[in-house]
Amino acid sequence: MIQPAAGESVRSVSRALQILAAFDEEHAICSLTELLLRADLPKTTALRLIQTLARNGFLFRRGDGRFCLGPVLIRLSRAVSVAWRLPVAADATMEAVRARTRETVNLYVLEGLTRVCVAQKQGPQHIRFVIPIGVRLPLWAGASGKLLLAHRDRDFFESVLSAAGREEDFSAGLAVELRQIRAQGYAVSRDERERGASSVAAPISDGRGGVTAALAVSGPTSRFSDDRVAEFAAVLKEAVQQMAAALTGSADGISPAPAVDGAEP
Repeated sequence: MIQPAAGESVRSVSRALQILAAFDEEHAICSLTELLLRADLPKTTALRLIQTLARNGFLFRRGDGRFCLGPVLIRLSRAVSVAWRLPVAADATMEAVRARTRETVNLYVLEGLTRVCVAQKQGPQHIRFVIPIGVRLPLWAGASGKLLLAHRDRDFFESVLSAAGREEDFSAGLAVELRQIRAQGYAVSRDERERGASSVAAPISDGRGGVTAALAVSGPTSRFSDDRVAEFAAVLKEAVQQMAAALTGSADGISPAPAVDGAEP
């Protein structure tokens, strides 16, 4: 989700980003009509921005008249890959968690009012739960989402729920759950965001008293009994200590946005 911005020049940048954000794995190539619909912008504004983006290589018009992301983004994607590459120690820790739990291991960070998976180790079992890397997911549902939300301030909490259109009763119940998550040091989700899928997540400290990311194990609900959840939580609590040291102590690798100080929800 592209956040709105004040000021005409900044607004134009936000709108251009809306056009780029219209593309994803399921919409890698769009007709002009599809692009206008997905970007949800006034037609004249969108057409002007599409032309500008194409002229500068951020969009490419194919021979059939449809659009895709342009060649400039290939170069930028390489820079992203380098900047978000996990340090060796952090990658090894995720691999160890996968081996101990035999479930899929995901690393999540905040992106605006959502969360996104930036690294993954798929579980070794044939039946497993996998989230595509780079896909945005809600903060108000799922173990890692709630865990990240639990460590943000009240204003951020309210912004997330407002954007999601959630009512006051839901907000009150969620606030209670977030306090429990902070107290126990991990979050659990069963059949919440997707039926048949469960997860356990623990926070990775930024070294300054905040939370920089969430490490989670996910899999079929049938394998997430209370005893197994307790085992997963213990493994994750140990692993996030190692991950924190690896991520905050390395000049390379990922560097997610720091937590915001303030009143808790």
